[in-house]
Amino acid sequence: SSGTLLASTSKTARFEENAPPAITTTSSKAALALAADLNSLDARMFGAFWCSHCYDQKQALGYEAMQTIPYIECDREGFNSKRDFCKEKDLPGYPTWEIGGKLFPGERSVDELREMVDEVMSSK
Repeated sequence: SSGTLLASTSKTARFEENAPPAITTTSSKAALALAADLNSLDARMFGAFWCSHCYDQKQALGYEAMQTIPYIECDREGFNSKRDFCKEKDLPGYPTWEIGGKLFPGERSVDELREMVDEVMSSK
């Protein structure tokens, strides 16, 4: 049984960071403009490293845009986890966007996010 323990220990050591997968897409001009507006509204994306919809959301926005948008890791095992903060927000699921203080759950296209941002901006 000690062999099993050693194997599982080394495996967890390799994956201990539990960081989300790397973003491999390049941001479109629309995604970069959207990211700038998201930032002006103090927007954040909440997610989990294992969440495929979160990854797809990041891929839709692209690497450059996601460098400027705060991503909050909510899984307690995730790298740089902010689990308590996520619990305070009472998130309905992952991903969830917080834009202008409002929560918008679910993976969204760049166009859908644009509409949400425009709506929040027009109500300010």
